[in-house]
Amino acid sequence: MVIERYKRELIFLAKFFLIYGISQAIIQVAPMSFVTEPIASFEASLLGLKNEQNSIIAEPATFVINNSCTGFVSISVLAAIVFSFRRPKLRKKLAVFVPCAVALFFVNLLRVYIVLFFGVMVSYELAEPVHIASWFLMSGAIIALWYEATKRFAGISDLGQLL
Repeated sequence: MVIERYKRELIFLAKFFLIYGISQAIIQVAPMSFVTEPIASFEASLLGLKNEQNSIIAEPATFVINNSCTGFVSISVLAAIVFSFRRPKLRKKLAVFVPCAVALFFVNLLRVYIVLFFGVMVSYELAEPVHIASWFLMSGAIIALWYEATKRFAGISDLGQLL
C-alpha cells in the first residue's frame, strides 16, 4: 500500500515536471508578440505612458513585456498541476483548467499593472521587489484556484484521492 502510494506520487511528479518543462520551453522560445505587444499597449494606456511594440517607455526607465510577462507561466503551472493527477477524468480537468486559466490571465494583467505602477509612480527601484513578491502571490492564487475548483468539480475532500 505504501509502495503503491509512493509510485503514484512519483508518477505525478514526473508528469508535473514534464508538462511544466515542455510548456516553459515553448514559452521561452515561441514568438509571442501577438500577446506581449497588446499587453504593453494596454498597460501603458492605463498609466498614461507610451509604448513601442512590447516596451513601455517611462523615462528614464523602459519596461519590457516579454513572454514570461504574459501570464502563460502561471497558466503552465496550473496545467502541470491539473493534468498531472490521475483523477478526475479529462472532462472535469478541462472544466477546472479553462476557467482558471482565463482568470489567471486577467489576474496577471493586474499583477503587471501593479508592478508597473510601483515602478513608475513610486520608485523604479521598487519594480523588481514588487515583481518578485507578486509572483509569490500569483503562485498562491494558482494553488487556491486549482484546489477550490478541483474540490467542486471532482467532488473530493482529500487530495490523495486524485493520485
